[in-house]
Amino acid sequence: MRRLILALLTALVAQPVAATEFNPQIEGMVSGYIRPVTARFAETAGALPVAVAALCETPNDRSAERFAAAFADTVEAFSEVHFLRFGPLLDEDRLSRLAFLPDPRGITQRQLRKVLAARNKEVHSAADLADKSVAVQGLTALELIAFSKTGEVMLGDDPFKCGYALAIAENVAAIAGAVADGWADPDGYSAVLLMPGPDNDRFHTSKEALENLFNSLVTGLIIARDQDVLPALGGSKEKAKAHRFPFSRSANSVTFISGELEGIRQALASLGLEALTPEDFTWIFGGLAFEFKNAQSLLDELEPPLRQTLEQDSAYEKVEVLAITLKSIRDTMALELAGALDLAGGFNALDGD
Repeated sequence: MRRLILALLTALVAQPVAATEFNPQIEGMVSGYIRPVTARFAETAGALPVAVAALCETPNDRSAERFAAAFADTVEAFSEVHFLRFGPLLDEDRLSRLAFLPDPRGITQRQLRKVLAARNKEVHSAADLADKSVAVQGLTALELIAFSKTGEVMLGDDPFKCGYALAIAENVAAIAGAVADGWADPDGYSAVLLMPGPDNDRFHTSKEALENLFNSLVTGLIIARDQDVLPALGGSKEKAKAHRFPFSRSANSVTFISGELEGIRQALASLGLEALTPEDFTWIFGGLAFEFKNAQSLLDELEPPLRQTLEQDSAYEKVEVLAITLKSIRDTMALELAGALDLAGGFNALDGD
């Protein structure tokens, strides 16, 4: 009997930590949001090289329109994964390689001028491009060489630019595919989240893993407000800098910010936190739903391209209200909801803590 008890105890100790208290919530976001959205990003980005090649082979209004649509679709799909700043998206500096944001000093534009002046055909290979500066190999670089300041497609009549644009598109598609593959792998980062314990270098408890996911949403809201919206407002309508909106050159600013916000909303819903929230605090979810709806309504009322329309009618004032709404959503999540669930929700990944 003693030997049997010892054998059972040994077997129990040898079992890996698997099903833990917050694993259903973590699995909900991994399977319900992250895997589908990264797979969609990979599929959408995969169509971008085809659109570039078609435009450069037969430059006309139709191919230009199709390229612009493929670029917009890729920007939208990217916006929905942009806030997932951990695991596969950060490996190999993939996030910065996909889009060099923010870029207040115009580093991408300066480096692109050098690339275009040198006419070095190394940038015609996605493999070679991947080893160069992150500023010249992603969607933000492609936008600068493919669109004019007023949003017209200006790619197709320069063989060097076409070769470079195709390499960027292929590079973006390859990175998007690697991100999707990383999340699809059951032994990849999802296992890091779902198998916390003493042998896990990243998370010792499922609560720590859940906090990592939760804080990515909070950080995403901070980025949407502090990096995507406020710099463009410039402190006043007279000092507005509409070109500071992300992807403003291609008229995709509203698309990008809307995608970020909707992605955060869907990711939060996939966590299923309402079931864990004390009854006295379940009002928070209704409040968040109301605020998310208000923010999207404001974005829907903005007329692209914001570079040309921000100073028209009440667009500037609507963006001001949007910034206030984003802060309200962030505070509700980071303070109210995190407090109700006893999560370290005020953590900001941008601080590098």
